Amino acid sequence: MNNIFEKIKKSGHLPQLPQVMLQLIRACGKEKTDIDEVTQIISRDAALTSKLLAIIASPHVNLAKQVTTIKSAVVYLGLDTVRNIAISSSAMQFFKISNATENFNINRFWYHSYKCAILAQHLARAESQVNPDQYFLTGLLHDIGTLVLMANFPEEYKEIKARVNQGQNEFDAQADILNTDGPKVSSWLFKQWNLNPMASDSVQFLSQPLADIAEELLHVKILFMANLMAEPESTNVTEDARVLTDIPAAVLNEIAVEAENEVRHMAKSLNLVPGSPEQGYHLLADDIKDVSLCFGTLDNLLRAKDVTTILKTVQRGLEIIFHIPRIFFFLRDREKDLLTGTCAKEDRHYNIIASIALAMDNNHSLVVKSVNTGRIAASTGQKNLAVSDSQIIRFLETPAFYAIPIFGHNVCSGAMVIGMDGNLAQTLDRNKTLLELFSRQTGICLENLNFHEAYAGDISDKKMEAYAALTDKVVHEINNPVTIIGNYLETLKLKLPEKHPAQEEISVVKEEMSRVSSLLEGLTSFSRPRVGGTLETIDLNHICRRVLAVLKKSILLPRQIRIQIELDEAMPKATLDSNGLKQVIINLVKNAAEALEKGDEIHFKTRLVPGSTKVLIDEKRKLPGVVEIIVRDNGPGIPPHIRERLFEPYNSSKVGTSNSGLGLSIVHSIVRQMQGRITCDSNQGKGTCFTILIPLAPDTRPRLPGDEIMS
Repeated sequence: MNNIFEKIKKSGHLPQLPQVMLQLIRACGKEKTDIDEVTQIISRDAALTSKLLAIIASPHVNLAKQVTTIKSAVVYLGLDTVRNIAISSSAMQFFKISNATENFNINRFWYHSYKCAILAQHLARAESQVNPDQYFLTGLLHDIGTLVLMANFPEEYKEIKARVNQGQNEFDAQADILNTDGPKVSSWLFKQWNLNPMASDSVQFLSQPLADIAEELLHVKILFMANLMAEPESTNVTEDARVLTDIPAAVLNEIAVEAENEVRHMAKSLNLVPGSPEQGYHLLADDIKDVSLCFGTLDNLLRAKDVTTILKTVQRGLEIIFHIPRIFFFLRDREKDLLTGTCAKEDRHYNIIASIALAMDNNHSLVVKSVNTGRIAASTGQKNLAVSDSQIIRFLETPAFYAIPIFGHNVCSGAMVIGMDGNLAQTLDRNKTLLELFSRQTGICLENLNFHEAYAGDISDKKMEAYAALTDKVVHEINNPVTIIGNYLETLKLKLPEKHPAQEEISVVKEEMSRVSSLLEGLTSFSRPRVGGTLETIDLNHICRRVLAVLKKSILLPRQIRIQIELDEAMPKATLDSNGLKQVIINLVKNAAEALEKGDEIHFKTRLVPGSTKVLIDEKRKLPGVVEIIVRDNGPGIPPHIRERLFEPYNSSKVGTSNSGLGLSIVHSIVRQMQGRITCDSNQGKGTCFTILIPLAPDTRPRLPGDEIMS
């Protein structure tokens, strides 16, 4: 037997050691991953290092400057992508040695190995094992010993196959002819690779009889069960498997079905049938690599929390898998009936693409056509392209483009526009299914994100509407008796002599009634903010300066509070309600000043949001952008219990003020009326920052119930 292992060592058919893959899986799976640790692991494998640097330095990635360090490559590609590249590279080496063996059905072997890996991982979880990923790796590589024997002893293996065809167990035939078997070779390889001793321990028992396994430790039983249940296209859990575990039969059946569904889904993506002849190793290797990266990307998509992260994840996945030189995205703005452009901020054409918009009724644009029809559109061979299509091709810096609609469940959220040449066009045509999978998952993620944001906004709006309706009713019901009481008091005061003792009491009552009227006026300000309603073209910065000058003299200087003013001098004219704008600024600055102490500071800033001004290329016109107003202070911050319901009325940390809790509610109502949005970022002890986004020219079209304002 020692001679066999020595021959394997000296042969060229020893698979690449996967410890780098294992270490990367562990490192990337930690709750707080250390980039330096990942970099050190990768640097131990020259092949993986060169692969990462080649990918990141490729012009296909389209970085502004070349990356030449491992750490920079890891930071740009992301931990999940790095992990998937490592797994793919190691998996290719795992399957590669089978290429030397004639009449070997790699499809069936792959199906069994992959299913065994999934089953081992699921069973380990059901048994509450500490590291289920370790079991996945062991299951995936459990039969590698057989592959090594095939590759190193091809003539002997012909005799082994002949005996198997006559009914002998394959492991027994291996032992008879080679004096060892696949599980022992797998165990030996695991030890060579310094894998967890439990892995090498469990794999060598695969050739043992069931009666011996029943007395072994749990990790041995888990792999043995997984191997028994890993028959391709089967969901049966044999009695032999059941006797090795206390997992309920119903749970075992569920695990078997789930594993078979997972492996079928993967096999379908690879166009594999377990019993079919081998379709060519190189094609299979490419498919496994692509699908491995694809599923890593889709997993990242599901965890993305915002639009920017979703698009960045998709872009990186497509760049790595298909070597796509550039990708632009055109996302649907349903309120304005437009497609608005965007791309990676690192792209040198970002500012231009972010300023492009396409009208949904633009029948000449291929990008719009792909969204309206839900079909992929290519510019190849098209004559008389729209101006916008020609411009997009110019900025992609490729001969043509592929426009792929981003479809979710039922709604098209926009299109991915991919730059391509002739060779890439053929690759994309062959992989339309994979592209559509990317598109569909992207669309679903965007839909879910939009739904949650819209739902949260709708709940907030409905709460504010309910508060306003209740306030109107309360004000109306109280105003009538208050007015009557006031009139009676005035009449009573006139009837009594001027020096009557009751005159003083009547004056006190009148003062209190005046205070009630003042409170009612504050409530009215919330339910019906004092907005003039008249839109006018204004110099927004000029109005901000005037209001802040008054506030500085009347509120800030007496309190010895400093204010830093930073106004965007490139701000264009705005069509807004100036009274509403003034009321918002006064409330926010006054609110901040009341929370600050002597010597504290307020920072006031205006900015035209980059990319918010859109150009309709084909229509030769511009759409106005969005102004951002920021009011930030270095005060004590807002307590969490107040911040949770910040814009609701009667919610305040102030005590004893006449309109306590109404100021921010009024601001919120005015901003919403101006079709804008206000957000707050506050940390106790570190200050508070209010950010307002308002369209420079609000949409004046009649709105139907349920129409969305700016999101």
